[in-house]
Amino acid sequence: MLDTIAEKILSNGLKVICLKKNDAPIIAAQIWYKTGSVNERDGIRGISHFIEHMMFRGSSRYKAQEHAQRINDIGGHSNAFTAEDVTAFINAVPRDYLEMALEMEADRMAGLTFNADILETERKVIIEEYHTYMNNPVTKAFLEFRQSLFAGHAYGVSPLGILEDLHTFTRQDCCDYHDAWYAPDNAVAVIVGDFDTEERIFELVDKHFGALSKKTAGEAHERLKVHTPQGLTRMKRRVEFDVPLLILGYPAPESANQDALPLELVQMIASQGESSRLNLELVRKRSLAVMAGGMNHYLRLAGISLFFSIFTPDVSVGKLEKAMLDQIERITDEGITDLEMKKIKNTTLTNRTFELYSAEHLCQRIGFAEVVEGNYHSWVRRLESLQKVSIENLIDVAGKYWDPSHCQVLHLKPKKASPLLYAMGLGRRLFKK
Repeated sequence: MLDTIAEKILSNGLKVICLKKNDAPIIAAQIWYKTGSVNERDGIRGISHFIEHMMFRGSSRYKAQEHAQRINDIGGHSNAFTAEDVTAFINAVPRDYLEMALEMEADRMAGLTFNADILETERKVIIEEYHTYMNNPVTKAFLEFRQSLFAGHAYGVSPLGILEDLHTFTRQDCCDYHDAWYAPDNAVAVIVGDFDTEERIFELVDKHFGALSKKTAGEAHERLKVHTPQGLTRMKRRVEFDVPLLILGYPAPESANQDALPLELVQMIASQGESSRLNLELVRKRSLAVMAGGMNHYLRLAGISLFFSIFTPDVSVGKLEKAMLDQIERITDEGITDLEMKKIKNTTLTNRTFELYSAEHLCQRIGFAEVVEGNYHSWVRRLESLQKVSIENLIDVAGKYWDPSHCQVLHLKPKKASPLLYAMGLGRRLFKK
């Protein structure tokens, strides 16, 4: 199926990617803009997320919330999200309503209005959303963690932005930012589903987007450089949280890097699932943690490789940190078994099957690969790349990126620890013995 993906670049620079999938009368249509918090400057941190909200709040032809309402009225759904590198707008509609969705997306690309009253109303919504996230101590700590790892770089600030900026950026700031980044030559249209021909898709997109002018004037992503910390760094935060949490983080490669796939595989072996090394050693065998895991967060210019453990307050944080580091270092010191390699490849193949299940999921995977990874072909060829990955590749990337001298350690300690948690922790270990 994936070998039938078709693409075309319109004269104004808009790239159109489409894939025919006729098993259900549904079409997913998404517009991916190559902008997010990475392109924001001091004074307007959080403006990408703000504009995402405003894109639903009225354009030259449609009233506030009319886009979403019209999609809902015909049994479809629409949504959007803002990340570090992208802002994406998502529509899933019955096949006969694709043109309606495209017409509305084109209108808000070129005709978005920033009504002053609505803007102030939406500002309050965004600020409330910011406070909701910040009231979660773990979320707040993760944001501080990334600020340390990406010191001096735009990735150090999350797409939520900075509260002071959310209060102060102006309507003109919004207009200028929208003019700079929300344009056909800085966007990709991805369409997957039950359409007749690729030629018809290109005609419809050109009909509604083709007359829009190029106007991107933003600073190029490539001018931004990522800081790599030198030396193991420890941070400690007291939080309103029931149990302590320990996080280890390392700089990781950018999403398009050839090391991204093998690092993802070795991360799964080390930290993901019941049979992962961290879970087997820290949770099941030694009862040092009640939960342990990890993940890689790949961005267009850099990445983060994270490990975490949730534990009871009777456990020494130093002992737990050493145990986590020991398990990470075992990958390079002792290698990976054939059984682990076989299992992780099978898991990846299973996940791939689910990725192909729905038109909307396919649309999102193609869009992410094209905009963040640099080319959707990287995702299409993922299985071919998987077959070429060896145990040696996994060991090499683990040694390359999980370097103790680049490790950032964050200990979240509850301000008040319940005696019951001490008892629970001691009981778990006594019962094990």
